[in-house]
Amino acid sequence: MNQRILNFYYIISVVFLLFILMFTAYRLKLTIDGNRKESAENLESIRISALSVYLAEGDFNAEYFKTTVRQEFLTTDRLLLLAVYSSREGILYLISKDQRYLVEAPTAAGSASWNGAPEYTLRPLYESPITLLFSPGIRKDLYIDGIFQDLEKTEMYPILREIFYIVLVYLMIATVFLLAAATSRDPETASKPMRSSPIETSSSSAAGLFSAETGLGWNDHLAQRLGSELERAAASDQDLSLLLIGSPELDRHNLKVLAKHILEAFPFRDLAFEYDSRAAAVIFPDKDLDQSLQEARGFQSILRSLSWSGPVNISIGLSARNGRLISPNRLLTEVSQALKQAESAGGGQIIAFRADPNKYRSAIAASRAAGKP
Repeated sequence: MNQRILNFYYIISVVFLLFILMFTAYRLKLTIDGNRKESAENLESIRISALSVYLAEGDFNAEYFKTTVRQEFLTTDRLLLLAVYSSREGILYLISKDQRYLVEAPTAAGSASWNGAPEYTLRPLYESPITLLFSPGIRKDLYIDGIFQDLEKTEMYPILREIFYIVLVYLMIATVFLLAAATSRDPETASKPMRSSPIETSSSSAAGLFSAETGLGWNDHLAQRLGSELERAAASDQDLSLLLIGSPELDRHNLKVLAKHILEAFPFRDLAFEYDSRAAAVIFPDKDLDQSLQEARGFQSILRSLSWSGPVNISIGLSARNGRLISPNRLLTEVSQALKQAESAGGGQIIAFRADPNKYRSAIAASRAAGKP
């Protein structure tokens, strides 16, 4: 998994969360500010209408004043309470949809139990009061209050819908990031596979992985290690080759001689394994078939100059990943067949199995279509 992509995804997620919070706050503020501006304009319109009636009637208790103001109150959106009061006389007119807005209700018509401005109980964010001078040019002690609803439930739906679409886009982007992180590797590990340096068999843990007699890895670990190397090669789009070196004439003594020179010729000891009692396998990471063929020819020249206990003709079979998504068992089968052909050709030969990736994919597709494993 690519940790860099994951780290970038974490940063994007934090930025997105902050964006959602700021976007929500901005949209709420925009809606509330617009409503408050409209409410102030509505209260000013009510004030003018009420003032004109008051000047004509001269009394806040006049039936015409009450009827006119009540009609204005009922037809004004988001208006919850309307009050006209004097800083000296208290509340002179009051109409409300709920008595809870007043901290202390008036004790009698046209009077109040407090002096000065009334006190209101409001829900923050949802309600706010607006105060205007009732008759600026006549009496400076008269005021008109209006409590307006700043935000209605129906006004939340468009905001929630916008947030939903933004979250939906984020989830699509997050899916792309997570898939990219899961299917790619870090540049450092993809550019060069992790390898161990040549080591001596000195610890008990190392002895458990390598044969004490030949120094090569046990055959039991070959398929698993080859599978890991194939996965790493596929993830970084690199090639990989496998060599099978052996002869029917090999005995344990000559196998130890062969293993000694394999470990001297190829630096990564953890990529060389016993294949059976007559052959050894070597994994070549990051090398295609042609490069591995050159390595095999050079190594065979070394083997021909050695002194063996008896007649020994070392043959070599090769195969490579060559752009294929191939299993370790398949690659082992290919090199085994290549080695058998090299031995059948008289010994001391090198046979390379060169697969056509296009034909290989077609054969796999045909096999799956036929329902074969």
